[in-house]
Amino acid sequence: MIRLARDERGAAAIEFVLAVPPFIILLMGALQMGIIACARTGLQHAVDEGARYASIYPTPSDAAIIAKVNAREFGLDPAYTNDPTITHGTQYGLPYTEITMTYSRPLNFIVYQTPALSISYTRRSY
Repeated sequence: MIRLARDERGAAAIEFVLAVPPFIILLMGALQMGIIACARTGLQHAVDEGARYASIYPTPSDAAIIAKVNAREFGLDPAYTNDPTITHGTQYGLPYTEITMTYSRPLNFIVYQTPALSISYTRRSY
């Protein structure tokens, strides 16, 4: 019995089995956060391009602005993307066009899927 207690064969395999699952979950979390960061950048770029397009003269139609935003997005999974919403208003006597777009995507950690993480970006063009 004492001889079995001193036997260290297989210790490395047990340590490996204990260390790998948390490492894989941490790695998957970093990858998911990278996907969300890329999606946020693509969402921001698309809405900024739409706002830039909305500020030209003559003012384009809402459908043309939405088409421009949808054409300029990158890094977004179409299954989780909502169409941009366009609102018009006046502030300090100046007319503006406000473009808002939302992206909601669940994070997938292999063994656990989170509720959808929602990213929203709004840009106002005068």
